[in-house]
Amino acid sequence: MLGYTNKIARVNLSIGKVSIEETPEWLINTFIGGKGFVYGILSREVKPGTNPLSSDNKIVVAAGALAGLAPASAKTIVGAVSPLSGLIHDTSVGEWFSYMLRGAGFDALIIEGASKEPVYLWVNKGKVEIRDASRIWGMTTREATKAVREETNRAASVMVIGPAGENLVKISNIMVEGERAGGRGGLGAVFGSKKLKAIAAHGVPDIKVADPNGFLNAALDIYRRFQTSPNTAESREFGTTNGLMYSGSIGTSPAFNYGRPRLEEELARKLTGAHFKELGLEVNFPQKPIKIVGALCPIKCSRWFRIPGEEDYVKPEYETLGLVGSATGVFDEKYFLKANRLVNDLGLDAIGAGNVIGWAMELYEKGLLTKEETGGLELRFGNGEALIKMIEDIAYQRGLGKVLAQGVADAAEILGKGAEYAVHFKKIALPAWYPNGPLRGLVISYLTADVGGSHLRGWPQMHDPDTPLKNTVESMINDRDRKVVMDSMGLCVFNPYSVEDMVKLYNLATGKNVNNEYVLKVSTRIDTIARIWHILLGYVDVWSQVPRKMIVDEEGPKYKREEIEEAVKEFYRLRGWDTETGLPSHEYLRQLGIEWMIPYRDEAERILRQYSPKK
Repeated sequence: MLGYTNKIARVNLSIGKVSIEETPEWLINTFIGGKGFVYGILSREVKPGTNPLSSDNKIVVAAGALAGLAPASAKTIVGAVSPLSGLIHDTSVGEWFSYMLRGAGFDALIIEGASKEPVYLWVNKGKVEIRDASRIWGMTTREATKAVREETNRAASVMVIGPAGENLVKISNIMVEGERAGGRGGLGAVFGSKKLKAIAAHGVPDIKVADPNGFLNAALDIYRRFQTSPNTAESREFGTTNGLMYSGSIGTSPAFNYGRPRLEEELARKLTGAHFKELGLEVNFPQKPIKIVGALCPIKCSRWFRIPGEEDYVKPEYETLGLVGSATGVFDEKYFLKANRLVNDLGLDAIGAGNVIGWAMELYEKGLLTKEETGGLELRFGNGEALIKMIEDIAYQRGLGKVLAQGVADAAEILGKGAEYAVHFKKIALPAWYPNGPLRGLVISYLTADVGGSHLRGWPQMHDPDTPLKNTVESMINDRDRKVVMDSMGLCVFNPYSVEDMVKLYNLATGKNVNNEYVLKVSTRIDTIARIWHILLGYVDVWSQVPRKMIVDEEGPKYKREEIEEAVKEFYRLRGWDTETGLPSHEYLRQLGIEWMIPYRDEAERILRQYSPKK
């Protein structure tokens, strides 16, 4: 099919076998690419309830349908069953990997089984080699990236895990080029369980498109539009690094473990790119202009900053600033930038790490954690040295870090205390956007999202805090659907693509004549698959999934059960499911082209019949 490489590599690490398959037409027609491919493959090949750290779990690495072709097409989607939630979990990561994967000749990789010894994959010239990784096992993400390039190609794009993933830390992530994070869900631990240290890819895409001239002209028009749009001016200048000023002003910040969602401007500004610039910390590194970061991107929003007192650098983003910084009360740039560098090098999800450390700090402040339990640390908000120590202890599963390495939900269960201060949805730590004030309706996005607590699964339109939650659902779905299409096309969500833009490029690339409804249906399919998995994994009572802090905290949104349940039923209705149970019909599953979910749907119905809600 035009616009695709039409090849998928299946790698069985248990037997050391690689097979090359044609990219199935049903997969392309039903799921487009990227995120869609992850859900299409995993929902057919992995059973709900699979042990995430067993050889039965599979990893899908998928390029988007427009990867290497369109502006800002730098996103690679990686998916597997999450060790945190037990659900299908996908993460989006930038830099050059999707470009190189398609250049090497593949739309996606399917990795199954588990190796007995450390390995990495070399993807190049239409082949995949399984190589010995003993030498690089134990290295940081940057060290391993350099070592793999030395053995393969100095220009290769490298996806890698750090010591945290090797140690099966449930909040570990994957890193690309040692700088871009594929966070959330603990997918680094899935790599580690398979003894898979890294994947390196190299090649220049040679993808045939239906209308080369038409595609080029449309792509250039979009590039120029995004490059000059007033809507992207802030991102072009600062990236996302000024986000805390905004979230603090509207009452949605994660500061002090979400205890101060409305954060004063003077304090919030300490953790911003604008402040770092004023301190003279922005640098040209490595040997290229600051603004030339990101494959084919018209915004190029990343910025390098020097760590004070060190000859080292890091690219902070809002979620890291919000969680590693403000959620732990660490507003000193020296400690924050060092901590940011450390989570990247060790391969920890910055959101998950900042969330669970901020939670532990709140417990310590309230006297629920003792100095004996912390290993002698004064684990108070704002203690930068304690933050650094806890990051290291989590990555290597030492002391209290061994407990926190399980993520905030399981950590509270292990300790037998503090659950009322743990902020997560389906065991996925809440990001740096507290659903409060004019984004109070964001809670419905978190509750219904395929993966749980993610800020990239749909935003409602800004609204009055008194707006009924039910009335925010439709706008949230519209945003979710657009972002799913972007993730399936491999496009960065910080670029203001309309659905019309994406459909136009897709048709010019493939020669198809699809419409908006065609591509948007991918989102409905994913949500439908996810809904069935939610029930099968025990995420049944919606009200019990709302963090208690959001119900009782005077500074928070103070939700009520009735309004939550009413809004969720509205979500069910708009998705075309039964409004009471949230279950799709057999006919609806067939209409969506995901009929393999029918037996799972019937099992979910059986579970719901036996379920008695806790009032």
